[in-house]
Amino acid sequence: MPTILLISDDDTFRNTLRQSMGKDGAAVLGVPNTRAILSQPGTRQVSGYDLIVAEVLATDHDGLSRLVLFRNLHPNTPFIAVTREDQSTGLAYGGAAARALHAWLVPVATDSMAGLTDTTARALNGELPPTQKTHTR
Repeated sequence: MPTILLISDDDTFRNTLRQSMGKDGAAVLGVPNTRAILSQPGTRQVSGYDLIVAEVLATDHDGLSRLVLFRNLHPNTPFIAVTREDQSTGLAYGGAAARALHAWLVPVATDSMAGLTDTTARALNGELPPTQKTHTR
């Protein structure tokens, strides 16, 4: 059974995401902020997750700093940056951060989690996130 770390400071949104991702039998640990996970014992911070899912915009970290922090703690763990479709700033900002740090970016709507559940399955199956095409001369 895969173990997923989910970080979102919005209780309702976090619980909706947790229920959506846990439907296929995954164990989903939902925490409200980055401090909640960093206060865990060091071994849990650095290992033990098959996937990390975090909301791009949050009160304790912006999307880029959270991605950098968890990419450093979990260098080989797939990462999904989630943004709400109504947060255009998060989508633009998160896209750049996700590409730079080899993470998935998934915009979600409150009434549809299909994109997230599909991406979760793909990430857990070992697929890599899409990469930005490099400029060649």
